[in-house]
Amino acid sequence: MKNTFIYWFICLLALSLTTSAAWSSDQKFSITVLSAGIPVSNAEVTLWQAQPETKPKMLGQGSTTKAGQIQFDTVPAPVSGFYYLISKGGEIDGVDVPNYAGLAVLRADQQGAVTINELSTIGSVWPLAGLFAEDQNITGSANGLLIGSQHVQNLVDVSTGTFGATVLNGSNLTFSETVARMNTLAALMSLCGARNDPSNCEKFIDITAGKSTLTALRNIAVRPYLNTKELFALFTTAFPYPDGEERRSTNFLPYLSYVPDDFALMVRLSGGGTYSPGRLMFDNRGQLWSGQNWMPGSQSGLSKAIGGGVVRLAPGGEALSPPLVGYNGQGLDGIGWGTTVSADKVWVSSFNGTVGVFDLDGKVLGPAHVDGENGALQGLATAPNGDVWVCDNQLNQLIRFPKGDHTKGEVVNVPGLKRPFAVAVDNRNVVWVTNNGSITVTRFLAGQPDQAQQIQLGGMAPRGVAIDSSGHVWVGNNFSMGYPLAKVPEKASIIEEFKINIEKVLKNEQQGITKTGNVTLISPDGAVLQKQVLEGEIYAPWGVSIAGDDTVFIGNFLGTGFIHMCGTNEKLCPDGKKTGEIIHYYRSGVLQESTDTMLDDAGNVWMANNWDVIPALVDDNPDRRTATMGGGTGMVVIYGIGAPVINPLIGQVRSSN
Repeated sequence: MKNTFIYWFICLLALSLTTSAAWSSDQKFSITVLSAGIPVSNAEVTLWQAQPETKPKMLGQGSTTKAGQIQFDTVPAPVSGFYYLISKGGEIDGVDVPNYAGLAVLRADQQGAVTINELSTIGSVWPLAGLFAEDQNITGSANGLLIGSQHVQNLVDVSTGTFGATVLNGSNLTFSETVARMNTLAALMSLCGARNDPSNCEKFIDITAGKSTLTALRNIAVRPYLNTKELFALFTTAFPYPDGEERRSTNFLPYLSYVPDDFALMVRLSGGGTYSPGRLMFDNRGQLWSGQNWMPGSQSGLSKAIGGGVVRLAPGGEALSPPLVGYNGQGLDGIGWGTTVSADKVWVSSFNGTVGVFDLDGKVLGPAHVDGENGALQGLATAPNGDVWVCDNQLNQLIRFPKGDHTKGEVVNVPGLKRPFAVAVDNRNVVWVTNNGSITVTRFLAGQPDQAQQIQLGGMAPRGVAIDSSGHVWVGNNFSMGYPLAKVPEKASIIEEFKINIEKVLKNEQQGITKTGNVTLISPDGAVLQKQVLEGEIYAPWGVSIAGDDTVFIGNFLGTGFIHMCGTNEKLCPDGKKTGEIIHYYRSGVLQESTDTMLDDAGNVWMANNWDVIPALVDDNPDRRTATMGGGTGMVVIYGIGAPVINPLIGQVRSSN
């Protein structure tokens, strides 16, 4: 008995030691610092750990060899946050390069070879640009750090210093300027490195108001629309065409041939059932959730349709939901504007009147029970007190799930509702509802729906609604006042309404009416502060979202792309912009007809590609070549252009700063 006890004691001790060793296993990093493929010697390299809600911690420091190499051994695996490496200065072929500074952000499970060069720096800066303070000071929330660091791999492989797989795939490479923009920026960065061009290096730093190549790139990332002509002119001057040749004197290929509208970097993400996403929402784990209008691969449109399910993306953008159908079941058959996330659940509403409920792992909890009759459903919102509200677009009513109990849905009758589309709840428990069959927003205290207030907007068919940190409300109105609209039957489904209206829009375009719609700003107490914002500059605005600095992002549905606009806090707006003025209009080949825009915890902006080939949606007998292209393809993340927020979106926007 004694020997048996000793035997098992030794086994358990060995297992304990093995487990402990596994958990505390050290990592090794073999770093090479390069510029345009040439080693940078005597560069100062520091190893940092980014930590949630606090300043980063320096774990190691040293200088590179003549071959541009340095190694850090016995580095413990990070318990939280991530590791990153910064190089500063050094020499190339015996010449000092004091302004050359690079960055490589590592995955939590990464070790071994790391390359710090132009591409690794650019790919590491953009997804984390909203979390930079100084050269090496990357700080933010746990989810902000998680999302930002995980997205680096979509742009660059930091082990080799080459492009990441996502930006090179068939959904991205030939549909946007992202790769060419990265290479153009890399060439400019090399002016301070292997190109050995002190005069033009100084110009690059001055144009961007940077202190080194690293801060210069960070400044471009957060305001990519600034100085584009100057930067492109510097590129063309510093990298001329050699005599008799038609390729510029740079090895960073392909590069930009024309002045870009901006230097924003973006990638399109798909899979997991993504096709024609409506609303986008993040949970408290950094995951993205979205209900889909239709099923990918189907010939769905506004006449015949196979409804889509729910998509779930990991913090790095990888699809976690099943391909084709996404998370489905519960009687769901197509989801429009109906997605919200509470503290522990995901809620979606279907065109067929079903409310689906999942946990944050995609496990089915619903369908939800509603005590009463309901019709086709649209927008949802989670209130700060935990209530979940749903818009019944067909029967002109709301549904409330008290404290988020999906078994106790109750119909709430509110006077003045006319095809309610989107709902938001502020921090005082005041409910705001857009009426897409009217020109109003309905406002009421949650416990007093019979005292609802009707607010005239100055635009027709309002869609998205968002509330900034001070309680101001922004509304996107599809149509301008006086725009010739079709007559929609009283109890038509939302799909029938879409078909009737888009056919009318197409007829109006034939008559030369090619822009309509505007935005309304309302005070917390219901007073209209600005009407017809962006009138004549936007075409059928849809979703509205607020960044952590209270600036506003608006999906430009029929105009394609989205607009960034100055919010109510003008001190946080660039270049002396006033409330309601455009900061920048973002467009790209990967951006299609947009419904929603949404901010993540790192300050990246996401856009839902909802529609693409409109004839495939409205034709009763569509062209077979495009019959599967009516819905939009994927979701697009635009890196670094917004101020970080705290998700999930519950009540008013919450800044993480």
